[in-house]
Amino acid sequence: MKKNLCLVAVFFCYLFCALPVRADVIWEPADSFYEQHASKCTYVNRCFTANGPDGAVLLYESPESARVIDTWENGYQVYVSYTYEDRRGILWGVCENGSGQTGWVPMDYLDVVYDHISFQEDYGPEIMEQSGGLEEQYRGEDVYIWEYPGAEVFSTASMDMPDMPQYSGVYTDETGHRWGYIGYFYAHRNFWICIDQPTADYEQLYPDGGPQIGARTEETETEKSGSERQETDHIVPQPDHGMAILVTVLVVLVVLVTAGLLVILRKRKV
Repeated sequence: MKKNLCLVAVFFCYLFCALPVRADVIWEPADSFYEQHASKCTYVNRCFTANGPDGAVLLYESPESARVIDTWENGYQVYVSYTYEDRRGILWGVCENGSGQTGWVPMDYLDVVYDHISFQEDYGPEIMEQSGGLEEQYRGEDVYIWEYPGAEVFSTASMDMPDMPQYSGVYTDETGHRWGYIGYFYAHRNFWICIDQPTADYEQLYPDGGPQIGARTEETETEKSGSERQETDHIVPQPDHGMAILVTVLVVLVVLVTAGLLVILRKRKV
């Protein structure tokens, strides 16, 4: 259930972020650390599963503050919008807890939830470079769009636009269904349609059960990373002492310069 909710959140985020048809809009977290370091952050927009040492992951106030905002048991799923790499080379992801508070978590303790990027990484060699478009017979109908072929989370898009979706790659699943990859179509980004049966839902496409795409990979990686992390200490934020030292030096210089100017002024008065 949590996986579905998380995937739905990412799916609709893709739809929202596709609004640059009229304006280049990307959602940004209301987080003070992010606001101060936005230029050094990388856009991610993916869901992850908590998988930390001792069975839990800590959500910190920032990559430089060890104040704990929340604690998540392994298996808890979160949405990461941006990442930030600290001076130690540790990658941190910004996300929200159930109460809407933002915080940062080490990306080493998160496993990505299978999505369209994961699918392309796993099945890239099997995706044929082939272009085409949805047939005119589906104009005006609701067509199912998928995060990746055979995904359990999907939505619909109405084919009432002037143009029909154009795909740039074709993948054939183990049941023989052909899928077309579409990079963009009227506020929808990075999705797949079933070329053979675009108006069919999951039950209609797979009455006997769908392909287990990515399931084994997720399970294997989670077990492997979980066993390795049992012997690892928690990654804890560290203050940026270099910046603190720089600020201190600047303050001292200002004080010395100010004191020097005051001395000069007093001598002139005398």
